Amino acid sequence: MKAPIYLQDGSKKGELELPASLFDSKINPALVHAALVRQHANARISSAHTLRRGEVNRSTAKILRQKGSGRARKGDSGAPILRGGGVAWGPRNDRNYTRAMPKKARRLALASLLTAKAKASKVLILESFELKTPKTKDFEKLHAKLPEGKSLLVVHNRNEALVKSSHNVKFVKPLLVNLLNPHDLTKFDQILIEKSALEEIEKIFKIELKVEKPAKKTSPKTKKEETAGVPPSSA
Repeated sequence: MKAPIYLQDGSKKGELELPASLFDSKINPALVHAALVRQHANARISSAHTLRRGEVNRSTAKILRQKGSGRARKGDSGAPILRGGGVAWGPRNDRNYTRAMPKKARRLALASLLTAKAKASKVLILESFELKTPKTKDFEKLHAKLPEGKSLLVVHNRNEALVKSSHNVKFVKPLLVNLLNPHDLTKFDQILIEKSALEEIEKIFKIELKVEKPAKKTSPKTKKEETAGVPPSSA
């Protein structure tokens, strides 16, 4: 799988071979779905909070006597059936929504998304971007010459000139290579990867494939082993 290389002036230089382990792997929609659900669940903040019966600031005395009133039995005024009382089974801010997922499965899900982008020709390589002072106008000129679409800019290191120049450009998000995630890959149409960051992607998200061990060779049985355990025939 190859991707086009663009220079700082927006001209196309050539093509570059992408790592096959990440950009030419098997697409697994089930793993992608599980990775997205995990990422969204781990980012969820539980803010809704209700008070239970024992936490409301109400009197704990019984409203009515147990017998003789002719009405239903009632407890204190903090009961959930009364207005102003506690809430039964309400949301709590101490609920944990986090989910776990094996590291290999997360990386296979990331490889599935990168492969889908590469097959759709949505992966672009940026040769270099050097500026003495960050200017949004200079990055806009480069971005205008690229294929149209919301771009995820993946950089190797904290390139201040590149990050600041692209920060105010509409539909462009700069992201460090080690923070690559499924949510941003699905949110943006195309990926603009710095050439030095492409080399780091394979190192950081390396997928170790299972190597099958060769089957053991069995030696042919001898005549004594074949006849062992067989009762002698009576003539």
